[in-house]
Amino acid sequence: MYQSIQACRALAALLVVFFHLGGNLAKDKYFGAHAVPLQRIFLFGGSAGVAFFFVLSGFIIVMIHWQDFGQPARLRPYLRKRLVRIYPTYILIFCAVYAAALLVPSLRDAMPTDVGVLLESLLLVPQDVAMVGGTGAPVIVVAWSLQYEVVFYAVVALAFVHPLVCAFAVLALAGNFVWQMLGGARQFPASFFANELMLLFAMGVGAAAALHRRWQFGRPLSVAILVGVAFFAIGAASVWRDESHNAYFNLGYGVCGALAIVALTQAERAQPARFASRMLSLLGDASYALYLIHFPLIAVLCKLAVAAGLRGVTGVGVAFVAITLACVATSVAFHLWIERPMLRLMSGNGGRKSGRARCGTT
Repeated sequence: MYQSIQACRALAALLVVFFHLGGNLAKDKYFGAHAVPLQRIFLFGGSAGVAFFFVLSGFIIVMIHWQDFGQPARLRPYLRKRLVRIYPTYILIFCAVYAAALLVPSLRDAMPTDVGVLLESLLLVPQDVAMVGGTGAPVIVVAWSLQYEVVFYAVVALAFVHPLVCAFAVLALAGNFVWQMLGGARQFPASFFANELMLLFAMGVGAAAALHRRWQFGRPLSVAILVGVAFFAIGAASVWRDESHNAYFNLGYGVCGALAIVALTQAERAQPARFASRMLSLLGDASYALYLIHFPLIAVLCKLAVAAGLRGVTGVGVAFVAITLACVATSVAFHLWIERPMLRLMSGNGGRKSGRARCGTT
């Protein structure tokens, strides 16, 4: 795996962490108005991080399996790898969070009691946001994005059967998207598949195709820097307009992310030593755990920060740094001591690569 891609995965996960952490700290029961500026700064982080994750997912999956498309014999290994890489870690964290919530009276009421909803949540089956938890993921809030990951994996699986079968599925999704944009009845599940975030996977696929076809930037590192600046400029515009979600901004993040991926991989091919970093590799590997763990962990650590006597602007700053470091450290420890051994056990030798082949699924 390219070290530059590992860095991108870590950045995407951290952006989501900053978004949720800023929002939690700004709640009245924690630091209130003292944390509002911090919340505003990272208002773009949730959408930007998830958008980047989706582009990275499209890129990594297609890059790894480029030679396997049109080979039905490769479908079963692909499905097994995808299932092993996304579900064990998710199910383990899901069960831990659900069990912990049941032990806390103030959190117990927020947990679903319907067995069907719980099973669908556990299996990452898409659910109607209007009916289930406000996000379609009532236990692990960020798992709504994993539902899109699973759909993307399923579409890619069709390319193993025959590229034309995959093409028909993509055309059907595109038709549904256009119909929804033209005013079709926005009802679940059609509305789920019409989300503009689905287009971000296609951008990642395009980046992988460009890499395989040896499409070249003249000065790739300069291009990567420029599109990086553009990425954060879009984020600044989102903050200025006070919009945490905007379809056009999301697509802008996707375009910048896809161009950055192509440019960075080209730059790394030319000078791999410049990008070598064990720390970035480890953070990239732990990004999935960080993505899943950080939200419930932030909820607990914010309470502890207030209980510890942190107050005012200084308290916000200390809490922000300390909670961020705690989330990262916990995720790295989880990855090294639980996730990686578990994946090795379930995948054999393939488990050594499993963390790097998965987006923060992302």
